[in-house]
Amino acid sequence: MPSAAAKAPQSIRTALLVILLLTTLFRHGLAALLPPIVDEAYVIGVARQLSLSYFDHPPLHFWLIRLTMALTGSEDILILRLPFVALGTLTGFLAYRVGAALFSAKAGLWAAALFAIAPVFGVAHGTFVLPDGPLLAAGLALALLLTHPNLDRAPLGHWLMVGFVAGLGVLAKYHGVLFILGAFVFLISRREDRRALAAPGPWAAALIAALLTLPILVWNATHDWAGFGFQLGRNQGGTLRLLGPVESLLQQAGYLLPWVMIPAGLAVIAALRSGPGNRGRWLLALLAVPPILIFTLATFAKAGLPHWPMPGWVFALPLLGERLAAAGPRLGRWARRIGIGTAVLLAPLVLVFALQARTGWLDPVLGPETATREIASWQSLAETLRSDGAVAEPRTFVAAFDWIRAGELNYVLGGRVPVLCLCDQPHHFRWLNPPGDFAGWRGVLVDKPGNLAKRGVAGSFDTLTTPSAIAVTRNGRDIISLEMAIGAGFRP
Repeated sequence: MPSAAAKAPQSIRTALLVILLLTTLFRHGLAALLPPIVDEAYVIGVARQLSLSYFDHPPLHFWLIRLTMALTGSEDILILRLPFVALGTLTGFLAYRVGAALFSAKAGLWAAALFAIAPVFGVAHGTFVLPDGPLLAAGLALALLLTHPNLDRAPLGHWLMVGFVAGLGVLAKYHGVLFILGAFVFLISRREDRRALAAPGPWAAALIAALLTLPILVWNATHDWAGFGFQLGRNQGGTLRLLGPVESLLQQAGYLLPWVMIPAGLAVIAALRSGPGNRGRWLLALLAVPPILIFTLATFAKAGLPHWPMPGWVFALPLLGERLAAAGPRLGRWARRIGIGTAVLLAPLVLVFALQARTGWLDPVLGPETATREIASWQSLAETLRSDGAVAEPRTFVAAFDWIRAGELNYVLGGRVPVLCLCDQPHHFRWLNPPGDFAGWRGVLVDKPGNLAKRGVAGSFDTLTTPSAIAVTRNGRDIISLEMAIGAGFRP
């Protein structure tokens, strides 16, 4: 393994330590302030049920949540986010190590800095309870292992580690398959590295990765391939969207920041054009391109989510780091100013947003109908349901009519009251709390105002009360209006 990182000047090691320390403290503060976002509330509640895999994603981050719950006895959002904050710090360090191993310690430092200032990495994927945290760490660990200068002579233990981190990537998110694809193309595209395939190491790595992904296959095989079907169907569309990729790239620029994404994209293109001759650039380009290209081009058929291509962009950061490390004094000074300025502006803005989401301190100025209401805590609603006795009786469930609201309710009720999703797309609620298991129970139905009458839910109960108004509150103000009805004798 190249030792460029070990030989880094003291100034670079100090700068790296400062970046990692400051970003860890920042993410820790953000983790303490911000209430659970939609995906977090859903996955935390679902993770209470240990399973081989899950409907929305492979199981690794669910398992990590469940393990944290078991070790700490807590479902406090800060406690559950701490492993993901730690993974964010590890991923920043791995970005440095990859850049240092392939190019120089200075390039690695730039890669770590770019990871810190790109909002999708330094804020979201480095803090929140999402599958991307474990995925990015596994992907960069795979890249680092593949920087070994003589893979054909690498010991078996090295290849077993390759298989282990590759399998962890797939266990984290299905994107991990694309990392394996990129690694395989890298091996077969270079004569020097292709020789490694004649040894047992790569095949042992493939076996380890396959064994680690068995839980995903077994769960899907025993659940009508529901997880695979859900993911494969997300980009199916019937109308050609000529501007879809343009829209997608603009959204990706928002997640990465344009002044990070554009030069990083140019670095990837240059690495592809240089071909297999430059081993380090070629490796990172082949790992970066599949997620970026596939999920961007898929928007020709159907609008996608901007975070889907993001795992590919993490490999572009060391490529951009190499360019910045080689920049002249003037360009280097400007790059440092832009990087520091971005951090100085971004950090306070994010913390102000988090504080507003938690306390609503700006509601008197902005009004309660702000974007932050969608990530406000639903704890007040849980307290309302408990205080008025709605969920006090035995054999009572709470039901929502979409998986997002069901996820919010499931998290704040802490698993003490079962939550059902009475909807066409219940996601993992289909197995967490199947409606058929609750025949004859009393149901507390929660929905948007006016919706319960439109849904015709009265036919699913022996009796149903007239809907009454309830709300999610923040700092004493209603921010999300809802209605509640109570039904007796549920007939699923």
